[in-house]
Amino acid sequence: MVFKIDFQRDKTVLWYKDGEKTRKEELDDYYPRFYVSGKKEDLFKLRTWMAENGAVATSFEKWYTSLEASEKEKVLRVDVEPGQLKGTVNRAVTEFPRHRYRFYNVSLTPQFRYCLQEEVEPVPSNPSDLSEIKISLPRHRLSKNSLDKLKIDNETVAGSEKEVLKALIQQLERRDPDIIYINRSETLSLIQEKIVSYGLDHSIGRSKGFEKLASENTVSSYGKTVHSNARFNVPGRIIIDESNSFLLGETTVEGLWDLATRSRKPLQELAWGSIGNLLTAIETRKAFTEKQVLTPWKNWKGEEPKPASVLHKADRGGYIFNPEPGIYRDVYEADFASLFPNIMVKKNISPETVGCSCCENTKVPELNYTICEEQRGFIPEVLEPLVEDRQEMKQLLEDTEDGKETRYLRGSADAIKWILVSCFGYMGHAHASYGSIECHQAIQAYDRKIMSETKDTFYSNGYKVVHGIVDSIWVQKRGDAESIEEVCRKVTDDIGIELEYENNFKWIAFVPRKSKNADIGTLNRYFGVKKDGEVKTAGIEAEQRSTPEYIKNCQKQLIKVYQRTESPEELIEVLKRQIERIRSDAVKPEKLVITKRVSKPLESYQQNTRTVNALKRYNERGVTISPGEDVHFLVYNDFREDQERVRLAFEEFDGYDKNFYTERLLDAAATVLSPLGWDKKRVSNRVSSIRTEDLQRYYQRQDI
Repeated sequence: MVFKIDFQRDKTVLWYKDGEKTRKEELDDYYPRFYVSGKKEDLFKLRTWMAENGAVATSFEKWYTSLEASEKEKVLRVDVEPGQLKGTVNRAVTEFPRHRYRFYNVSLTPQFRYCLQEEVEPVPSNPSDLSEIKISLPRHRLSKNSLDKLKIDNETVAGSEKEVLKALIQQLERRDPDIIYINRSETLSLIQEKIVSYGLDHSIGRSKGFEKLASENTVSSYGKTVHSNARFNVPGRIIIDESNSFLLGETTVEGLWDLATRSRKPLQELAWGSIGNLLTAIETRKAFTEKQVLTPWKNWKGEEPKPASVLHKADRGGYIFNPEPGIYRDVYEADFASLFPNIMVKKNISPETVGCSCCENTKVPELNYTICEEQRGFIPEVLEPLVEDRQEMKQLLEDTEDGKETRYLRGSADAIKWILVSCFGYMGHAHASYGSIECHQAIQAYDRKIMSETKDTFYSNGYKVVHGIVDSIWVQKRGDAESIEEVCRKVTDDIGIELEYENNFKWIAFVPRKSKNADIGTLNRYFGVKKDGEVKTAGIEAEQRSTPEYIKNCQKQLIKVYQRTESPEELIEVLKRQIERIRSDAVKPEKLVITKRVSKPLESYQQNTRTVNALKRYNERGVTISPGEDVHFLVYNDFREDQERVRLAFEEFDGYDKNFYTERLLDAAATVLSPLGWDKKRVSNRVSSIRTEDLQRYYQRQDI
């Protein structure tokens, strides 16, 4: 089966893998296509223009142009040369009035378009047959255009730059990898530049050619700044940029291959794509191949007008039950299995079913939107196999002992999980091809009703609810109550969506807000110990990516100490020793490095923060950090207001700011003690009044 598609000049090249043998097939008759709808006379004008402006062929075909369409519409199909589709469309929209035409199947990525159009599944019969190589280069060496410290499969290559380059080429030729993992795409570009500059007659790919597919880009998504590196392509090999692949960090390669099967999106494009991009690919495949529905270039459907009273209810969000800060004993946690996707499946929520004109029901709670009873929704048809397959995979994981099978099942289940986690949010996204804000609102309305009914069921069966958020609930028994398993079964039977009993906590601590409203608990910051002794944390410093490794480890140890003794005084004793390690230079500086994500260009910052000082230091050393990328630094002297305030992670360290890291450790300790009513000031005062234990004896006993 095909595992890679390349477009070289006037040919489409397919790469196959059969066992250890790789072969290619060249095609000269593939032409990517798009579609246009509009009035008959307008389409004839456009067809004439297309014939004179690069179209290989045009014809009229009948397709559904939306999920809501009751009958097919005659549209103009346009075939163009590979690589010319976007340019042709862009010229057309400037030449003709945009409001008179609708374009379809325009935004598909090239390899995905081929697989969709030609009905090709881009997955080899045995993906494990594909050979791999990993290439990495430190960021600061890359900025100096140097291949010094280049690593192949985590082994540093010694020698001069030319010797390093020849060693890499030798490995590529000897191993002939199908997949190249690269730590940053710019590393691949630098290698190509060096091959050219040294006049070496070799290629990174299986044949001549090095193509830049896209430039680096920074966008804002859901309030976060996200940076995508430039993307490059070489013939015959899959390029995976590890710094530009969210999915690879959350699942396994086996999981990616499963998604490639479901979406028909080839691995190289799938690896760099966002969750929304992948969900759209799965939807597009089903719409095109099974429903004969074209995918709009841009979703032009806006929110329907509605009364202010309905808007107020619609914008309430999901269910929230604020916990009171404190420590709760013998607490049960239960979660609905994929609640939002199951709501969409069970309640038939889809853009063409919510607010339909053919039914007169008022099914959506509070909002009274109608839900079509005459047809099965498109979105439920997309999600139902994902929900069912993931549930089956989770059950199989409990029974299998085969390592290879386990890796596949876990990877696939994790990959599907991210599709299911994101499908609700993407439903309300402005750029979602098959989204609708009314669907987004309806899902949350059902969630509020379901969770409210769940709370009532627990209460009527002898439980007190201590916390609840969106799809999870934490409860305590009140006297003679039903078993937790029995109540979960009752809820499952009543709601029609499985409520899974997850954990029984020996105790769980909900952390108060870090504000004047310290008597109010935060929604997603807690820690606790299960009956089997396992510690579970959420939202606290130990779970935050910016927290230095040493502080994380210290906080986890404090929780374990409390687990063992339930004594605040013991925690203070341990905290004192942890602080003494910082103040006596006993902590390796590498374990104190902070990671922060940059949200805007250096010149746009108004305050001279530590992150800004780090950015300036990177800049002086020739390393460009774009918005959406991370900076890694050590706080060296927090009293300074210039670049001497920090040191970068790749620099040599000769110390760190002891006061700064002591304060961060006190913050972490205060989080652990806050459910007991201790604030940072009290923790700090108690630490300073306790005798310091002999450090040498402590170091012999523990290693944080």
